Amino acid sequence: MTARIWSLVAVTLVGRGLAAQLPEAEEAFRRGDQRAARAAYEAVLRRDSANVRALYRLAVLDSWDGKLQRSLERFGRLRQLEPADPDIMVAHARVLAWAGKTGVAERLYDSVLATRPDRSDALAGRARAIAWAGDLDRAERLWRSALEVHPDDAEILVGLAQTLFWRGKPELAESYVSRARQLAPDEREARDLLSLVRAARRPAVATAGSYAHDSDDNAFVAQDGSITGSLGRDLRGTLQAGWRRATDLARTGRSYGAGGYIVAPLGRGAVLRAGVGIRRLAPEGGTARSPLTAQLGIGLRPAQFAALSLAYSRTPFDETALLIASGYVMDGVDLSFDATPRPGLSISGGGGLAWLSDAVSNRRAGGVLAVMATPWRGIEVGVLGRMMGYRIPNPGAGYFAPDRFWVLEARGTGTWRRERWGIRADAGVGTQQVGMGAPAQVEWHAGLGLTRGWSANNELTLAGSLTNSAASRSGTATATGFRYGTINLRIQQGL
Repeated sequence: MTARIWSLVAVTLVGRGLAAQLPEAEEAFRRGDQRAARAAYEAVLRRDSANVRALYRLAVLDSWDGKLQRSLERFGRLRQLEPADPDIMVAHARVLAWAGKTGVAERLYDSVLATRPDRSDALAGRARAIAWAGDLDRAERLWRSALEVHPDDAEILVGLAQTLFWRGKPELAESYVSRARQLAPDEREARDLLSLVRAARRPAVATAGSYAHDSDDNAFVAQDGSITGSLGRDLRGTLQAGWRRATDLARTGRSYGAGGYIVAPLGRGAVLRAGVGIRRLAPEGGTARSPLTAQLGIGLRPAQFAALSLAYSRTPFDETALLIASGYVMDGVDLSFDATPRPGLSISGGGGLAWLSDAVSNRRAGGVLAVMATPWRGIEVGVLGRMMGYRIPNPGAGYFAPDRFWVLEARGTGTWRRERWGIRADAGVGTQQVGMGAPAQVEWHAGLGLTRGWSANNELTLAGSLTNSAASRSGTATATGFRYGTINLRIQQGL
């Protein structure tokens, strides 16, 4: 009898504790105190591991903190407890989409819409998941269908505008996001997207000054500028000009020129880029040349988390004073890709072939692959591998050397942002071999950048780097004792 009484007392006390803690957690959640809310909800779960409200709030908080796997585990438990709750299903689908599982998210949204075909957040979530999966045409159709049912829904208007912006239709995107801003003037996503779209539409001027020096006493100072603006509804063009003065112990050379290119959307996430120009190579005391430059490329986005590009370029090889005097022009074809198979993991790489306009037909082939993970917010760590080789029909002749280069590097980056200020630091260390038969040696690099922005696309960036990588210079047979340093100041200003 006494044991039963004590059991009833314990149950009563636990019930009172839960009754007090859950409202406290809800109040902290409503006022935006996520730390206090998390602590209170976790206290509720310690007393009642099947408390649906606490599990739901913690799953949401985990997703906001970027802990998507933990959030999905909580949603899995919630779906066992409440398998048909539409609010939980929509929130679960949203996190699935954030985690890159867009197909599963779409099917879950469809389950909600089967019983509630007019539910706005499910309509928006499904269209967004399909857009993130890369099917922008279908996503646009779904956004427009949702807008017919909910013509004054700001979330749907913003989603349609974002999809139109990705499709290369900034004018149309601006009209929809402007309407969203009128309906929800305090909505941050609409405000940010409107600033981005307007910044992308208006002309912008950029200028960059650079200086570099290596331990072989090659140095250069350069100044480049560009102006970008709209040439029509979906067409943007850029005019650019640049000047460089390069020196070594024996000579000085200058190169300068101008050109332009256009960027046009082709539909289904494809973008075309094409341009031409001219560059003057003027070595002191030597013969000046004025070769034409060209670029042609196509970019594809098969999915929101993946991008692919194929490009051809023709440009003077004017890295050093010796190269300017030689008058070499390099043609190259490059294939590159970027993918984010899941949040916190990125894979990038590519390969290419370049050939030089010299008498011995130097050719260079290479490839690179990098895998980076984000263990903590603002921190990336990973590895990079690169191999590059030169084919010279007549060994010992021509410009390129060494005959092979490879590097394997562990690297990390750290990014910090507060309001308009940003700092980015990167560093890496590994091993490299310069030339077949050469011994491997330690390779390293370090860089630091400071950024100050003052609107959507206006910013000033000061960056510097130092490395001993043989990839940073051309035409020498060994990297022993080599150092290469750069400093760059860039300003971008929308008009």
